[in-house]
Amino acid sequence: MNGCLKIKFSLIIVLILMGLSLELSAQSVYTARGFWEESNKPTYKKIKLKQVLGEPISDDEIGYLNDFEVFLASYYEKMSPEERAKYEKMRVEWDREVTAPQKTIIQPEEFEWRGIDRAVNIGYGIYYGASLVSAFEIDNAGAIGIPLVTGGLWALGPILNPKKYDNIDRSVVRAANAGKFLGLIYGGSLGLIAVGNSSDEGRAAFIMSSVGSIALGEVAFQMQKNRKYSDGHIEIMRHHGILGAFGGLSVVAAAQGETGRPFGIGALVGSTVGLALGNMASKKYAYTRGDARYATNMSSVGVGIGFAISSQIAINGDGGEGLILIPAGFGVLGTIIGQRNAQGVNLTGRQGSTINYASGGAALLGLGIAAIVQSDSPAVILGLASGFALVTQEYLFAKYRNENLNLNLSRSSAVKGINYDLTFRPENYIVNQKLQAGATLFSNYSLLSNPIINLNFKF
Repeated sequence: MNGCLKIKFSLIIVLILMGLSLELSAQSVYTARGFWEESNKPTYKKIKLKQVLGEPISDDEIGYLNDFEVFLASYYEKMSPEERAKYEKMRVEWDREVTAPQKTIIQPEEFEWRGIDRAVNIGYGIYYGASLVSAFEIDNAGAIGIPLVTGGLWALGPILNPKKYDNIDRSVVRAANAGKFLGLIYGGSLGLIAVGNSSDEGRAAFIMSSVGSIALGEVAFQMQKNRKYSDGHIEIMRHHGILGAFGGLSVVAAAQGETGRPFGIGALVGSTVGLALGNMASKKYAYTRGDARYATNMSSVGVGIGFAISSQIAINGDGGEGLILIPAGFGVLGTIIGQRNAQGVNLTGRQGSTINYASGGAALLGLGIAAIVQSDSPAVILGLASGFALVTQEYLFAKYRNENLNLNLSRSSAVKGINYDLTFRPENYIVNQKLQAGATLFSNYSLLSNPIINLNFKF
């Protein structure tokens, strides 16, 4: 009899232990992390957000939402007190996994010589060879052969000096080309200044332009290779250098300069001032390549409008040599407006090039219309071309600006120095209901309510 009682008692103990084991096992399935993952399902969050924002949702979406929230409530009920406490403790940290920006590994672009790169490089080589022909006054077969030889040598640069081209990218070539072009201006200006009133001032400017182009091209190449300036910085510097030279030449022309020396001084000083202002602008705001292209395009349109106005004034018989200052002034004004408009927009290189390409086509369209109507007025011809280009440019710019400034959930914005972060936590709706269900007159549960939508500002 005692043996039977012992057996029954042992069986009861075993059944109790099995029951406790099953209960603990069931509770271990419903974990804090599991509840967070279920409540952050993309479909549920998307539909819940539409409901919170008052957007229309379909009957199927309402049915899904109700069923899923019943599931979440049941899940939360089956969680142990320890798991619920763990959820409250870890929820914020887990949310960062969703809201934190994902770090993407950008693979470096493999550099290759494009057709335009080869053509530009060979073109500069031919130009340098032609300046040698002019320097030594060669009038035989070498007049044709030497430019071809120098063009070939410049194309063979990566083979003749391979270490120089190790670890370069597209920006290095772009900076070198910008330096070569600005070097033409600087070298030519120095040639005009050195020779002065001599009849050889044109020849001296030609020779020195090659020297300046080679020197500044190499300086820009090495600086970009070692310091890695942004593409926007390169574009801004090139534009300001060219615009500054144009402004300096315009001032000298308005002052009725008669020899090459004043024009050399004007171009040299103007380009130097332009580069200094460009460097200041680039340091003040980090322009993208697309931003810089837009500003350059706006400046070009301004120059076109300035020529249209000055030509009309000249036709009317008013003004004088100072009319040349109008296009230069409009070019500077266009640059200022373009740079100011581009700040905060962050145009991509593709967007900037599309604006340049489309506005150039629109300018041709304007010239075509002027030719069809057989207009003889330079003001009408230039005005139509510039007007069509301006309208097309601003239409595309407005389109890209709206695209780039379109706000998405859980993104941060640094416009005007204000950072914000928007986070949506629909699972807090279930949690808050459970907390309030246990509230009493003397409880503090209302203070523990968790927000469904979190909007944080940082100044």
